[in-house]
Amino acid sequence: MSSKGDINTQISLFLTQLKRRQISGAKEVALATANLLIRFISSRRWVSTTAMIEQIRILGAKLVDAQPYELTCGNVIKRVLKNIRTINEAFAPKGNKDTDLEEDLNPSSSMLGLLSVSDSMNTSGDGDSSNNSSMANLTKHKSNEAEPGLTPSGYYVSEEVRAKARDLRNAVIDEIQSLIDEIQNDDPLFKAGIDMITDSDLLLTPCPSSKTMVDFLLKAAAKRNFTVIVTESYPNNVEKAKKMVQQLKNAGVKSTLIPDAAVFAVMAKVSKVVISARAVLANGGCIASSGVAMACHAAKQFTKPVLSIAGSYKLSPIYPFDVESLIEVGNSSKVIDFSDAELMDKLEVINPLYDYISPELIDIVISSDGGASPNFVYRLILDNYSEHDQHLSSVEIGAA
Repeated sequence: MSSKGDINTQISLFLTQLKRRQISGAKEVALATANLLIRFISSRRWVSTTAMIEQIRILGAKLVDAQPYELTCGNVIKRVLKNIRTINEAFAPKGNKDTDLEEDLNPSSSMLGLLSVSDSMNTSGDGDSSNNSSMANLTKHKSNEAEPGLTPSGYYVSEEVRAKARDLRNAVIDEIQSLIDEIQNDDPLFKAGIDMITDSDLLLTPCPSSKTMVDFLLKAAAKRNFTVIVTESYPNNVEKAKKMVQQLKNAGVKSTLIPDAAVFAVMAKVSKVVISARAVLANGGCIASSGVAMACHAAKQFTKPVLSIAGSYKLSPIYPFDVESLIEVGNSSKVIDFSDAELMDKLEVINPLYDYISPELIDIVISSDGGASPNFVYRLILDNYSEHDQHLSSVEIGAA
């Protein structure tokens, strides 16, 4: 079990890495968040699911505030909170909403319990000196959090109660480990996507920066014979687009690279547009790399189907009331070099790294659970998240 000092150091390090973009990408951030949660839960003695949920909500708020554009960080936190609530229903007695192990040991809930605690601490003397001795011992024990058999409040815990606490913590950790396995395993996602591709398809993908897209196309090429058109995604992903085309060619997949301006010209011949979503929002829309929205609008004009690929951990309960707050802006020098001072003085250049794609432009959202209409995404959201965790707390983390 890690000490509180160790876990606080790890949390501070992770916050710094998020802020400095040393950890980035939907899958990488999701895995790092899940692993941090395992260490966080392992570092404390939990006496109730209420305390656990409260502390995880506070931690989640800190992580989301550190990097609000990495939506999978908040997704993982909220998925774990949903799992804890489900576990609570299994652990809690009938009619009780919370697995509150402290009820079994809190002396304030029973005068008999208070007497038993005082008697166990009072070894000699009587009268005022005895009472003072008892109070001194009580204070001493309450301040000694590391003593075996005591809660962080200093009250004695029976072996049965401690066993329940261990079972609760282990059950939550097992659920987080299952979530990690789900994030790492893309096979169900790829299988569902491959079923929607046929031989001789001409696919267009405007997502060269997505590793998920590259892996999906390589996996699909083993079972289907198709051709891929990759847009260069200027100015942020030109080199990644060239690398993607080369990877596909090395795997025997017919592929070609086109400029973004040619998307409308080639769309008439395209069979399907395949995009990789960075996040799928509650309304069925998604966040994807810059240039995807233009390709989806062109596909809509030519009535070409648009397939959005995203693992279940990318499904987000966030509704896009403020789209601009979800779009990260990158380095403007990739559009106009800062050395061109005369032009820089006359222009205001914005380089968005991502686009918002409305659900009307997407035909099918492919997740680990299979394909679904964007109108059905809300149902998947309800299955994975609790309505109580839409907004995370932002107060300081306290002792559990």
